[in-house]
Amino acid sequence: MYQLKERFGNTALITGASAGIGKAFSYALAKEGMNLILVARRAEALQQIAEDLQQQFGVAVQVLPQDLQEKNAAKTIQSNIKWPVDVLINNAGFGSYGRFQDLDVSIEENMVDLNCKLTVSLTHALLPSMLERKKGGIIFLSSMVGHMPAPYMATYSATKAFDRFFALSLAGELKNTNIAVLSLHPGDTVSEFREQAHFDKALPGRPRTVENVVHTALSNLGKRPSAIDGLGNRIFGFITRIWPEKRVVNFTSKIWKP
Repeated sequence: MYQLKERFGNTALITGASAGIGKAFSYALAKEGMNLILVARRAEALQQIAEDLQQQFGVAVQVLPQDLQEKNAAKTIQSNIKWPVDVLINNAGFGSYGRFQDLDVSIEENMVDLNCKLTVSLTHALLPSMLERKKGGIIFLSSMVGHMPAPYMATYSATKAFDRFFALSLAGELKNTNIAVLSLHPGDTVSEFREQAHFDKALPGRPRTVENVVHTALSNLGKRPSAIDGLGNRIFGFITRIWPEKRVVNFTSKIWKP
């Protein structure tokens, strides 16, 4: 459907592959016939996914259970992968919800490490081999709140703005290579994110599915450096770009206020 093997290569590595968008990426890429390296903390969940993918699609799957918040997680992953990575899906991450002063600062710091630091370290570790092979793809999971301030999700919003600009900057650096870079921006999506972030706020519009998000990513990889998932999200993103900053802050404060 997406011709990923022909365009980018045989093997994809997905972080946060045990559930949600990461799991959906696993199935979509396996359907394309790509071999997979699945990385997440939950070994049992990864193994179940791997067995199902092998049975359904006949692809090779390596399971790498790894706490991605560990200091040297990227080096550990790099030293244990069985095959060269042609497509890197920087999906792992989490959020939090509430007034910043009431949140556990250690969790906020861990969020920065996972959402930002790991992304930098793992991309730096795997990009050189893509450049040597002269092809590859990298997807960074940003968010709609990477486009705008999100009061009561302040740290998460900041990390996703980091991911967005890191991806776009790399896309500029790599524009004359055969390495495709995509910054992906989902909005409200049916996944484990809400439960993990303790986010119980109803948002306007219907949530998207993880399959919607993955389709947006894979259909845009190699065509543009950034993609927003869903028409409603694209309209919302356009409005917040043309409004004055003060108005955006006031508006998003009302949307996300507990």
